[in-house]
Amino acid sequence: MRFIFLFTLISVSFLGFYNCKKQNDLIEQKIVDSLFYTQAEKSIIFSADSTTPFTCLSALDSQQLQILKKTSRNVKTNNDTTNYLVHRMYRTLFQNQGLTNLAAPEIGINRNIIIVQRLDKTGSPYELMINPKITQHSTSTTVYAETCITLPGAYPANVDRYNLIFVEYYDLQGVLHSEMIENQTAATVQHAMTHLGGGVLPLTIDPLAFTGQEIDSIMSDADSIPMRIFLTTIHSDSLILRKQSIDVRPDSNDLVLMTLIKRMRAALATTTGVGIAAPQVGINRNIIWVKRLDKTGKPFEVYLNPKIVMTSSNTILFNGDGCLSVPGVNGRTQRWAAVGIEYDLLDGTHHTEVVQGTSSTNFTAVIFQHEIDHLNGILFIDRIAKLLQTK
Repeated sequence: MRFIFLFTLISVSFLGFYNCKKQNDLIEQKIVDSLFYTQAEKSIIFSADSTTPFTCLSALDSQQLQILKKTSRNVKTNNDTTNYLVHRMYRTLFQNQGLTNLAAPEIGINRNIIIVQRLDKTGSPYELMINPKITQHSTSTTVYAETCITLPGAYPANVDRYNLIFVEYYDLQGVLHSEMIENQTAATVQHAMTHLGGGVLPLTIDPLAFTGQEIDSIMSDADSIPMRIFLTTIHSDSLILRKQSIDVRPDSNDLVLMTLIKRMRAALATTTGVGIAAPQVGINRNIIWVKRLDKTGKPFEVYLNPKIVMTSSNTILFNGDGCLSVPGVNGRTQRWAAVGIEYDLLDGTHHTEVVQGTSSTNFTAVIFQHEIDHLNGILFIDRIAKLLQTK
């Protein structure tokens, strides 16, 4: 009996040990398996060649926001899939000028991979960090005004960041690095790592930011390619031409704004016109190009958010008014002899000036009135009709 009891005890102990070991092996296997990419992840990573940038997710989209809110997992280094993913992440960074960091979740891959611009190193290189961890940090913090590519059009959010952090991470070859990072670069690393934990910046939308539809239209081609001029003879175009436009935020570093301005100028260059307004290329924004017939060399100049704030008491009848959006029609319109205008320039400065010129060789005041009318959904044919009604 004692032998049987002892044998049973040993058997139970062995089975317990075996089951425990089996359970631990399963846990370890799950951890190992989690390092490998899923088929869904691979389909995103290999959806295009390695030179093609990813499209970044938007936290404004409810489905994409759910991806951004997931906690990311570690990944194997020195892996073909990781190499391919990283290569496309770099391409994505370089396509988005001014971007200082990118985390894999921002392109739809919930993996612990970030690329940050090392402002603390000579040449400010972009550096890859795989499976990064902050092991220590200072108690002191600094508030940074941060934006994020996943929140297009959002105001900067004020975020507290540690002034100093100790970070461990791997490179592509699987070499472990450990270093101390300070100040702005430390804040950049913390921002990117926030995404790995499913974090998203607080959202406050800039009312002057370009909409997704506007961005798609503006960025559909290179900045040297003319945008299509909208015509009143096309119903959908005429609806845009009749809308009230809104202001833009002057910023020469805004890629979308600069592309719109250049493509407007390219569109104007395909014609003999002396001015163009953003609604004429399908964008209801307060931007105009005007040929300054009153200046030496008669240069074309761009004006942001122009408004007529003062008018002369006398008006003139201007013969031969016409419009790129109303082909084949010319007529006589009543215009002020001089106008006081306010506008912004790309450098953010605000200006006020009085513009004159209503003769056949210098009708700059008429051009300004014509283009600013466009921003208010008014066409020159409305002026013709109004003049006819008064007769």
